[in-house]
Amino acid sequence: MFDRSKVSRDLDTFEDVSASRNGAATYRTKSTRVRRRHSFGEAVRFWILMLLIAPILFTVVFAVAAQGIRELVPVMRTRLSRLPFPGFELLESYQGYSDLDLSHLASVLLFIAVTLIWIRVISESKGLGTVMQQRKSNPIVFYLFAAIAVIILSADAFVFYCGLAARNNGWTETSGYVPIACTALYAAGVAAFGALHQSYHES
Repeated sequence: MFDRSKVSRDLDTFEDVSASRNGAATYRTKSTRVRRRHSFGEAVRFWILMLLIAPILFTVVFAVAAQGIRELVPVMRTRLSRLPFPGFELLESYQGYSDLDLSHLASVLLFIAVTLIWIRVISESKGLGTVMQQRKSNPIVFYLFAAIAVIILSADAFVFYCGLAARNNGWTETSGYVPIACTALYAAGVAAFGALHQSYHES
């Protein structure tokens, strides 16, 4: 004998039916984004690009951004070898490592934070995140995220500009617009670096 209740229970597992205020039925289905598996060739190309781009960006950040942090926050000039942590005093015994200070550590952390923010911003702009979807239902979360992103990205660009401007004082024949142009190129490069990561890991 045909069992209608069984068929109804089976249909309920695929869709959720809720009654709206005017009595009409509203159907809600969950959509899940399926990530495709990258081929071996795609993975090799991605990591080759990382090995080419990441060291360049890291070197620029380590040199210029660290200088900008030193100019803005003098206490960040404290050498890592003078910190009261076990083993840090050994840095003083190695050439090059003895020059490392808190500004180098802060510049690396800032670079990582900026890269992660760019990845999230690009994901949200593609409709792959949850923040843009909540801009009407929960605007506080949206504006909070937007404010944090703008502040950190602006601070990173300003720090980089200060580092270039400080070094530009010794370049008597260099125009004043050069630090601004280089800062714009740096910001575009970090955004492209984040876009590359987002395109690979979330596609």
